[in-house]
Amino acid sequence: MFTKHKKLALIVPLLGTIMLISLFSSSTKAQGMRCWMSNSDAWWSNSNVPSKYQLSPEQITKTREIRSQYDDEIIPLQRELRSLRMEARGYALRSDAEIGKIKSYRKDMNNLSDKIEYLRLEARAEINKVLTKEQRAYFGDSFGWWDMDGGMMGMMGDGMGMRDMCR
Repeated sequence: MFTKHKKLALIVPLLGTIMLISLFSSSTKAQGMRCWMSNSDAWWSNSNVPSKYQLSPEQITKTREIRSQYDDEIIPLQRELRSLRMEARGYALRSDAEIGKIKSYRKDMNNLSDKIEYLRLEARAEINKVLTKEQRAYFGDSFGWWDMDGGMMGMMGDGMGMRDMCR
């Protein structure tokens, strides 16, 4: 029927396909877990925080409310900024791209980035009102109340963090 080499030639690609499917399904499950972990109900944990700096249930609730309020404003702006960046990149690659239009794109992107940053600063100020003086000193700028994957600024400073990828 089949020789030893033909059997081996059939089995190796089959095993490779099975391994790829397995890797893909496990990475999909991991992505789902990260999205669950970044859910606004699970964004904060007092684990690994010394007891004297831990947030009270009331502080967690209040910061969650502030965060949710600002997310409602910031997330649409982040999406708009990403869309504008893609549009600008596409336009800049055209052979007939005009410098003035490219500058206009840059100005619009900078304005959106500024709006996002100002909202984040406002949110940070609101959350700082909820924290005690000791908690603010302990957490400093590293208090990851905004994006679970990169502190307040998210990845690459544009807020494109894990939370956005899960939406």
